[in-house]
Amino acid sequence: MSDKSKNTPDMSLLESAQKIKDEKHIDFTLGSVEEYKFYPDSPKNHKHKYEWANKMPSKFYDPCEESRQASIACVLRNQVDKTVCQDFFDAYRECTRDFFAKKKKDRQEGRGGWGFW
Repeated sequence: MSDKSKNTPDMSLLESAQKIKDEKHIDFTLGSVEEYKFYPDSPKNHKHKYEWANKMPSKFYDPCEESRQASIACVLRNQVDKTVCQDFFDAYRECTRDFFAKKKKDRQEGRGGWGFW
């Protein structure tokens, strides 16, 4: 194996880390019913593992940033009746649940890379 091939990044990993910005390419219903997701984030993406591990101990990292911003924007729009935003709150909760379930599964299977834990 040449030195050049060792230093070349895997393009499939780089492409999977890119955000999809065109709305017609977003499909939250890919796969079976168990795989439906109701949030725009990808908490199971490998990039979150590395960003989580590389953050400073005093820094906050949110893998569900888009869902969090959407729920905050909804609250700011509907300050009188926050029950309107329940779908946004549920989407954020589901996103964080999926992220920490992935983290726990990786730890149980012996996959490192999540920092000190």
